Amino acid sequence: MSNLFAWFVATVVTIPLLGWYLIYITTVKVSKNKSRSIRLASDWTTVLFMVAVYFIMIELWAKSFLWVILAVFFFIALLFTWIHWKLSGDIHVGKLFRGIWRFNFLLFLCIYVLLSGYGLISRILSS
Repeated sequence: MSNLFAWFVATVVTIPLLGWYLIYITTVKVSKNKSRSIRLASDWTTVLFMVAVYFIMIELWAKSFLWVILAVFFFIALLFTWIHWKLSGDIHVGKLFRGIWRFNFLLFLCIYVLLSGYGLISRILSS
């Protein structure tokens, strides 16, 4: 049973699109609200995309780029906080965190797709 759980977790971390889809299907079945399910699935899988990008970078370049991932995350948080403060005058923490988190989802989804494509092409050309 623990091997099955370990396999499931490894698969979801390795293929975060599968994790996003599983969460989406589950929440649609429970809530019957597709737009809310998309938001929930995106919120819950942001970490999966970050972890997948981290491991793809390790696989491609044999180096840890955790500091780059964290620096990008915090830079986006600082930038969003500054923009939010300039536009609204005061900071609404809940709205700000949601914006930061969802932007990071989109960013790391794009990075995941680009790195996966790059890794696939580089492995095909190297063999």
